[in-house]
Amino acid sequence: MNYLVSKIVTFLTEQEVISSESDVQDFYRYGIEISISSFLNIFLVLLLGIIINHIAESIIFLLLFILIRSFTGGYHADTYFRCNLLMCTTFILTALANSIFSNKFSLLIIIVLICVTELIVSILGPIENKNKPIDDSKKIKLKITGTAMTSIINCAGLILRESYLGTMIIFTTFLIVLLMIAAKVKEAKIQERGGNSCEKVQENDS
Repeated sequence: MNYLVSKIVTFLTEQEVISSESDVQDFYRYGIEISISSFLNIFLVLLLGIIINHIAESIIFLLLFILIRSFTGGYHADTYFRCNLLMCTTFILTALANSIFSNKFSLLIIIVLICVTELIVSILGPIENKNKPIDDSKKIKLKITGTAMTSIINCAGLILRESYLGTMIIFTTFLIVLLMIAAKVKEAKIQERGGNSCEKVQENDS
């Protein structure tokens, strides 16, 4: 990833498309890294969908994942490799769960899953990325939009619950909120480690 991004940034700089200033270089480097990683995620999930003969599920997974996460945020892996691995693993697990449990859940269980999903989105969302802080006014808009959008999508899943596509919608939205919880847990652990480090420094100073 670093080699490829460096080559692209160098080419753009030599062609005078971007300036050689460090701030500009870092800005474009980050954007190119995100673009390549996102393309790889989409490509790998679609490829897995073809391989395991679940292409429709892979499309639903990607559409909902990209759409909802743009408003709610969620867990981010520490490296691009882990990010791609997480995306592929979660898709396979979601498609597998859908294959096993489609048409086997009662209406009550489906409603409970939807309610839990909506509750978590409304409480935790949006989750900030450390590289893209969100101001308070925008947080409120993202929370309202993310909650409303998730509700509409879950309603579509509820209507289509007797088909495997409907349950795939519900399982995917539920997976997204699990990743939101994982992001909060990760954030809490980082803060705890930071707090412990500060305490050790204070003890050493005393």
